[in-house]
This record gives sequence, C-alpha cells and structure tokens, in this order.
Amino acid sequence: MQIKKLVLGAYEENCYIVVDEDTKEALIIDPGDEGEALVAYVKDLHVKLQGILLTHGHVDHVGAVDHVKEAFQVPAYISEKDMKYILQRKTAFGPMGKVETFLKEGDAFTFAGKPVTIIETPGHSKGSLSFLMEGVLFSGDVLFQNSVGRTDLPGGSMEELLHSIKEKLFMLPEQTRVMPGHGPETTLGMEKAFNGFLR
Repeated sequence: MQIKKLVLGAYEENCYIVVDEDTKEALIIDPGDEGEALVAYVKDLHVKLQGILLTHGHVDHVGAVDHVKEAFQVPAYISEKDMKYILQRKTAFGPMGKVETFLKEGDAFTFAGKPVTIIETPGHSKGSLSFLMEGVLFSGDVLFQNSVGRTDLPGGSMEELLHSIKEKLFMLPEQTRVMPGHGPETTLGMEKAFNGFLR
C-alpha cells in the first residue's frame, strides 16, 4: 500500500491518496481543496480510483469532493450525521453536493480486497470517522501529533473527543501509524507517551 500526501488549501489540510500496488486501485481521503490540480495529479498517477473517504464534513476536508466525483464518476462516503450538518449549512461544514453513501462503525468496507475498519470517533464533529488500513490510521481532525482536534464548532465535544481517542483509538496497537488531517505523521505510541492533551 502506497500513501501519497498532498497538503491543500489555505488551511494546509492533508489529503491522502492510497494506492494498492498490485491492482493500482486507489482511494482519496479528504480531498479538501484545489480540485482541478488534485484531479490532474490523480490522472497522472494512472490509477483506478474507487472512491472518496471523508473523515468529516468540514469545508477544509470536503472542498474538492465534487470536482473529484465529477471527474472520475466515483462515490464519496461520509457519516450520515455530518451529511446532515452539510445540508443544514452549519458553520464550517461543506460545500459539497448531497451524497447517500454513508459509513458507520461496523460497516463492511473493502479496498483492493482488503478490509478497511470504520471507527466512529465523534468529538471534533458529531460524525467524525477514522479509517484503519493495514496498520495505518487516518484520523482526520481527531488526533494530531502532540495535539487534538478543536471542539468549538457545531457538534463538537471535548468529552466525546477524549473518549474517542482514549477508549477507541488507543485500543489499537501502539505501532499504528497515524495520518492526521493536518500536520506530520505520528504513531499511537508516541501520542500515548507525549501528547499533553491526553494526560
């Protein structure tokens, strides 16, 4: 599994393109901005894009969804809770068109024949999801290197956020690589040991 990270837009959001080396199938996680450039980049990779996974519905993570969907005719997957916030035009949510392909914890989802674990991790937003693939966790804006997500936007809750991290993400192996929505990569072990927000 190859992971290509693109830092997009004014918020410097991390968009990830996950590529299976055997099948050349690919997923995009959180295409947040710069839609035309992102589409051109994916086309240059000569991969078979299968879909778009969204960790949550904030503008800096979904801003290029419609560009990618239109260019490649692939589905986007999001939590139903955050889709409702987008449709209600809540502060910081959207813009993206309505989708009806929803994910929740426990759903069976595969990529290139391998399981993708869906973990509901509310706190940054009500419908925040984290995705686990082959020992790599895409945490959105729930957990960062030495920090955690903000909770002052609609649907946010510090109590829920800390529960999501400590009772769900920290149950995974410490060597799990963490690919956050902003900033550098880390591991769960590093965050358990050194993240001051989680003491």
